[in-house]
Amino acid sequence: MAMVKSDAYGHSMIRVARVLGDNGCELFGVAEMAEGVALREAGCEGEIFIFLGFDPGDIDYLFTHDLTPVVFTIEDLERIAVAQRRRGVTIDVYLKFDCGMSRLGFSPSAAAGVFARCKSLAIEPVGIMSHFPCSDNRRSTSSTQVSEVFYQIDHHDPAGRPLVKSICNSGGLLYQPASHGDMVRIGISLYGYYPDGSTGRESDDGQGLRPAMRCLSRIIQVKTIAAGSGISYGHTYIANREMRLAVLPIGYSDGYFRSMSNRAEVLIRGQRAPLRGRICMNMCMVDISAIEGAEVGDEVVLLGRQGSASIDADELGEWSGTISYEVLCALGNNNHREFLR
Repeated sequence: MAMVKSDAYGHSMIRVARVLGDNGCELFGVAEMAEGVALREAGCEGEIFIFLGFDPGDIDYLFTHDLTPVVFTIEDLERIAVAQRRRGVTIDVYLKFDCGMSRLGFSPSAAAGVFARCKSLAIEPVGIMSHFPCSDNRRSTSSTQVSEVFYQIDHHDPAGRPLVKSICNSGGLLYQPASHGDMVRIGISLYGYYPDGSTGRESDDGQGLRPAMRCLSRIIQVKTIAAGSGISYGHTYIANREMRLAVLPIGYSDGYFRSMSNRAEVLIRGQRAPLRGRICMNMCMVDISAIEGAEVGDEVVLLGRQGSASIDADELGEWSGTISYEVLCALGNNNHREFLR
């Protein structure tokens, strides 16, 4: 299953789903009902799973747009049963169990009661799901324990048919081969990143996942400042020498986190240029003293490759104290996007 929730981690849910569908993908995962509706209305023909439940007033979309709910409460099972009786049709339903995430899901110990309630409501679950909390940590024993709990759940629906079993996310896919079951759900890996960040990339020998997103800007002004000059709000950086600065029209309102101030670097003419001073709402400044010939209009790479140099979302995450997932969502959802085949 391709997880295209949150606008495909900033890559454009509809465009990503279209490309994947054209290449044979038939299963898509989103968080909210509105995402599923938008995907279906954009022409997605695959099965679309809704993972975050639904408002009671939106239940009809499951039927009108052929969406598959991942259910984690008895109340939602009852609402689906009422809607099925009213319409005289049934829909596929998956059950979510909390096997160690302490997030959404029925308790595994309540599985027998949940299946019994499904039978009384004339709901026949197609599959069961759970989620690994620590599969990005290859040294953790948690995933083995969670997997054991999950696979002990009765895997038959009320009619006695085997249920589809799905617990693996990207970390499970890559690092928990014994737990793959019938369906794996890939998210961050689909966009070229490892769930364990730079550790995963360092072990792929350059033959593994390739990031899909680049983030580019341009120099809009170049200026020379004297030694002792303070840069940006709060003068958190004081030039210790004469310095050439390039001003870039990107800031935290564009998803370029303020927490990267005085830490991040960008690529200009294939060389790294360090950020100086605080990142502003719409601008930031970089030191281009060592980059000969850098001028207004030059391409600036904040994320991606330029020549032989590269900066990826894991590195941006390290500078900002977060992870690649958040970096991609922030940059992808706050900037103009162009799509290349």
